[in-house]
Amino acid sequence: MRRAANDWLHANLPQSMTTYRLRTSLRYCAIGARFVFLDIAASRYFLLEGGAAGHFADYLDGECKSEAILWLTGRGLIEVGEPIPARPIPPAATSSLFEKALPRPRFAIVVEALAFQTIARRRVKREPISALLMPSPGGASDLERCIPLAAALRRAARYVQAEDQCLANGVAMRAMLARRGLASELVIGVRLPFAAHCWVQMGETVLSDPLDRVQNFKPIVAVP
Repeated sequence: MRRAANDWLHANLPQSMTTYRLRTSLRYCAIGARFVFLDIAASRYFLLEGGAAGHFADYLDGECKSEAILWLTGRGLIEVGEPIPARPIPPAATSSLFEKALPRPRFAIVVEALAFQTIARRRVKREPISALLMPSPGGASDLERCIPLAAALRRAARYVQAEDQCLANGVAMRAMLARRGLASELVIGVRLPFAAHCWVQMGETVLSDPLDRVQNFKPIVAVP
């Protein structure tokens, strides 16, 4: 049905009069000559390489021919419409709170961290990634006030399974920061061979992970 609709558009609208944009639920990043996509509506990743990546690169360069337009629209990568500005990706991280010795966390904040992590893990299981990536209220950028939370979340990891829980842990930390009126960004990065990781960042400082753990991942999406 989508392919037929796009073919009709191409048959009835001159290409010079047609504006295309990336499908609104897609986010992407380039890794070499390949493109990794995250479809936040479908909660899935996929990869373009070879000729398919070439078609998309031509589209980004504004040099896309009719054949490539048909290929990209037929697969739902682009659609007719005015481009929507992408949310900026934060600057590359240059430091982490985990590079310094974190203080002993207060017991009450550790308990809060465990509760927020439990809620976040339930959300990750039940909700699409589009719901998890909804922006949170804005706030202040204050790294010193983030330190007790980072310490508490690190201590909480001793009591729960922490492996493969980066998205839930990131969602939990961002919620705890927002509760205190602190701004942060939830960042999802990817690498090839394919792997994905999620972390929390404020400016150029990682709040939830050691710096070397995130440096091998290229951000594909970030939300405040």
